Amino acid sequence: MNKKFKLEKVLELREKALEREKIILADLQLKEKQAYEEMTSVMEDIKAKNSQLEQDRAKGLFDFIEMYNKYIAVRQNDLLLCETKVQMAAKEVEKQKEVLKKSLNDVKVMEKLKAKHLLNYAEYVKKQEMMQIDEINITRGYKEE
Repeated sequence: MNKKFKLEKVLELREKALEREKIILADLQLKEKQAYEEMTSVMEDIKAKNSQLEQDRAKGLFDFIEMYNKYIAVRQNDLLLCETKVQMAAKEVEKQKEVLKKSLNDVKVMEKLKAKHLLNYAEYVKKQEMMQIDEINITRGYKEE
């Protein structure tokens, strides 16, 4: 039963589109991870500078306190930018997940249609075989013993 699915090319195109969407999602997830790692490193840097500032205050070294405060303020602004990046990346990932779901649904619809076509073809072949058997029985005639 070798039946060529008439919409095979459409199915292939939808599968390729699904693969492209998966690749895009993987890239976006990687960007989100990198943004989160950048945010984590900025937070660690701020903590380190705060601890250095406290150590210098405890030792009575007030020469670099103003520089520490300015550096920490700059890094806090960087932290806000990183948080914004993470939020934007998360939104993009969610949008891409929706696109991926739609693409996956399209592929599933085509696969179900293909399965339905194969079942219909199997029924058609079965009916044709039954018609041939009936025709053979009718034309052959019955032998009386």
